[in-house]
Amino acid sequence: MDGEPTSDGTPVPPADDSAPDGEGSTSGAGSPRRRTWNRPTSVAASTLLAVVLGFGLTVQIRNTDEPAAQEGRREEDLVLILDELGEQEEVLRRQIGETRQTIEDLSTGQQQSETAVEEARQRAESIGILNGTLPARGPGVRVTVQDPEGAVPVSVLLDAVQELRGAGAEALQVDGVRVVVSSAITGTPGELRIDGTLLSAPYDIRVVGPTAALEVALNVAGGVVDDVSRVGGEVRIVQADEVVVDALVG
Repeated sequence: MDGEPTSDGTPVPPADDSAPDGEGSTSGAGSPRRRTWNRPTSVAASTLLAVVLGFGLTVQIRNTDEPAAQEGRREEDLVLILDELGEQEEVLRRQIGETRQTIEDLSTGQQQSETAVEEARQRAESIGILNGTLPARGPGVRVTVQDPEGAVPVSVLLDAVQELRGAGAEALQVDGVRVVVSSAITGTPGELRIDGTLLSAPYDIRVVGPTAALEVALNVAGGVVDDVSRVGGEVRIVQADEVVVDALVG
């Protein structure tokens, strides 16, 4: 009953019929008890939801700004790449220039070397021709000295050799014997010798050198031709485009 005291003597207030259903406790012992809203739990849930939403918003903003940042980084990278390419290009240009200079130096050195080799070869050939160790070929004259009486003295042959050398003879041989600076012309009329080799008339003289000058040298007044004529001999001179002097000093 309403207003009856409890076991400790405290009166129980009457039930409030105006309370809405589901709030507070029911008067009947058999009526089910409705669970009330737990406030701390709702605060934690709200906080967690706010954190999740904030994280999502941050990620969304970061994703939105990322292309611009990437584009900025790409521009910086491109600038760095272009700078590196420019430096590499400069290095390559310098290397190309150095390589070209090296090639030019080598080419110049090679040309100078080839020129020096050619000059040395020509000098060696000239020396070989002068000392009689190499044959000679070129324009010159062929001289035939007739001595039917065997009266041509050694002095005439010696004069002939000296006159031909003075006129520019490059190479000279008499009866197959090479005549050089050190050659010795000896003997008596009819038994002339060059370096000990006996000659026989008619004497065949072959000379490489300036054709006209050689002929003039033998034909000077009072020269070789006149001397041979005085002892009953005869000199015949023939100019040729090519005369071969192939006798060698052994």
